[in-house]
Amino acid sequence: MKSKGLIAIIFILAAAIGILAWVNASRVGSLDPASLTVKVQGETVGSISIEEIAALGGEEFAKVLRSSGKDPKENIFTGVPLAEVLEAVQPGLVTPGVQITILASDGYAVTYSGTDVLRSEHIYLAWLKDGKALGTKASGGLGPLLVIPRQDEFGQFWCKFAIEADIR
Repeated sequence: MKSKGLIAIIFILAAAIGILAWVNASRVGSLDPASLTVKVQGETVGSISIEEIAALGGEEFAKVLRSSGKDPKENIFTGVPLAEVLEAVQPGLVTPGVQITILASDGYAVTYSGTDVLRSEHIYLAWLKDGKALGTKASGGLGPLLVIPRQDEFGQFWCKFAIEADIR
């Protein structure tokens, strides 16, 4: 009698886990748009697609990708300075006194000062790695959009799966 009850509980828990995994997978998949939403003080002022970002004219740069448990690997990324992307959405958004928070689809966020974003050859929004699309979180990729501080040696200020920039 006890074993039938235990089997029933295991079955119910397995079904619940399956349902929750399915719900979460569909939610995460919808959070990987190939665009960046731009907000000011939490209010949306515009959006820019990956195609529009690429039309700004990307530049290639080498950057070493360091991941815990893996050997460092140099990759060639293609991106545009984040300041140029934000300027394309709405001119005048980035000034030295603002803070720009980049939000990722997985909930991670990183904040850069306006001074850092305006700094030459520093904060880039990338969409290609070694000539290929970054891929989505669901596919094991880094994107479709990735924010890279080029002058940051260790990568702790990178933001994979970038979906939003909020300027305050």
